[in-house]
Amino acid sequence: MKKLLLLLFFLFSISSNSLGFIRDSEIENLIKEIVGPIADAAGQKKENLKIFIINDNKLNAFVTPGQKIFIFSGLITNSKNVNALEGVIAHELGHITGRHHVKIYEQLEKSRAITLAGVILGGAVSALTGDADAAAAIAGGAITTSSRSLLSFSRVQEGSADQAGFSFLKNSGKSLCGIINFLELLENMQVSYQENAYTQSHPLTRERIRDAKNAAKDENCEIKNSELLIDEKYKFVQAKLIAFTDPENTLISIKNNSKFNDDQKNYALAIANYKSFNLKKGNELINKLIKKYPSNPYFYELKAQMLRENGFLKESLNNYLIVNKLMPNDPLIQIELAHTLLNHDSKKNLDKAIRNLEEAKKKEPENNKLWYLLSVAQGKNSKMGESRYASAYSFYLKGDDAMALSFIERAKKITKRNSSTWTKLINLENKINLKKK
Repeated sequence: MKKLLLLLFFLFSISSNSLGFIRDSEIENLIKEIVGPIADAAGQKKENLKIFIINDNKLNAFVTPGQKIFIFSGLITNSKNVNALEGVIAHELGHITGRHHVKIYEQLEKSRAITLAGVILGGAVSALTGDADAAAAIAGGAITTSSRSLLSFSRVQEGSADQAGFSFLKNSGKSLCGIINFLELLENMQVSYQENAYTQSHPLTRERIRDAKNAAKDENCEIKNSELLIDEKYKFVQAKLIAFTDPENTLISIKNNSKFNDDQKNYALAIANYKSFNLKKGNELINKLIKKYPSNPYFYELKAQMLRENGFLKESLNNYLIVNKLMPNDPLIQIELAHTLLNHDSKKNLDKAIRNLEEAKKKEPENNKLWYLLSVAQGKNSKMGESRYASAYSFYLKGDDAMALSFIERAKKITKRNSSTWTKLINLENKINLKKK
């Protein structure tokens, strides 16, 4: 049983590079801004929280060990406003403070619900491989009496997380109206099937709505003035996500979406046009936004990305340099700037690229793109041992241990023993072999 739990832990702790994750400075920085006051109210060190955005249209979020909060992109794009997301995050922080992610493993051990573990494992396989049939085969016939007791345990946890979330929202000066709106949206989506409180892992949605309304005590649901600015920034993020994930539909429907103002619509249309190979129109729209908001780094970032992907390398670099000046310590920006610098063949630009990657690595030590770019940069710098080590680490992060070990062996042949690179190679090799055991 313990081996099975360790396997489950590994599947939930696996590198984000193995899943469909969205990495974007604008989105991540805004989520951190949103989380900050709620984390403070929950007694959590916000610098220890790790936020991950999953590219999936479901309205969902969950937590795992290590204070990791996973938010599905559909939760962001379908939220009425930022307050709805605040409500869901407060709920997830309730799970963290209640140590529910730890207790679920303890309960599995107590009930010896191996069949339920099969259900969880099947879900993990589906997430990792996209193979629903494989997940169904693993989970088929797995629900038993022991799993039902665990579901009951989970309902208690969910109710506890709700109550904690209500408290965190109040103590951070946030409204409870957003979580009520979100739960009502969930209830509307559930009308097609009969709810069964005995086998559901969450309490009945209508019961959760009742509890939230009791906690809100007829609160005024108008957005507070203090929330208006962050809600406007949230709508830019919503428009951005919608355009990147569905550019074709965005071109058709975004103009009629009353949730967004003209600037937010133009942001979405700039992205959708560029993703639909209409760089001219996309560039025209983003230039209009830059003229209106000359201090917004994310508009320059989008323009730089559009230009680089269409071969306008010099112009792209100029815009990334502006972004880096406006946001000098952002690791994702540093990685993109390094990517662009590597496209310009000069020793000066190569050195700058390596410096940016090394600086970004302090905050993004497990960013697969960073390690890939490091392998390219060190190869161009004629440091082949370092280059092969970076390639090995890149493959390790992607879950390809065979290729990682292959690059380690190739690197060891050209690396001096007892050097810093040799030590890193041995440490990575030991890490991979330990995972095998």
